[in-house]
Amino acid sequence: MIRLVTLIATAALVFAVLFRSSPDYRMAICIIVSLATVTLSARSFLTGKLVWGLLFLGILGIFTPFQRGQFSHVLISVLDMATLALFAASPLILRRAQRPTA
Repeated sequence: MIRLVTLIATAALVFAVLFRSSPDYRMAICIIVSLATVTLSARSFLTGKLVWGLLFLGILGIFTPFQRGQFSHVLISVLDMATLALFAASPLILRRAQRPTA
């Protein structure tokens, strides 16, 4: 479930980075990213990675769909790319620590 949500959010951000989307599509992208960040932050807190959970909650604050027109297009592009990189790295970040078997 988490991988599917992350994959959908990553695909939405790729679309947002490659193509300048209209405000209607931007709202959909913000909703998708918000759902993914809630899922990933919950996963982070459950695995004991509090800093990553707080980082994902910060992204939720940025991509809240109720904020409209608050950032410039350049800043939105930079935030989209940074979030895309974080979502792409999230499977490695949230991977469970493997304990050596004796």
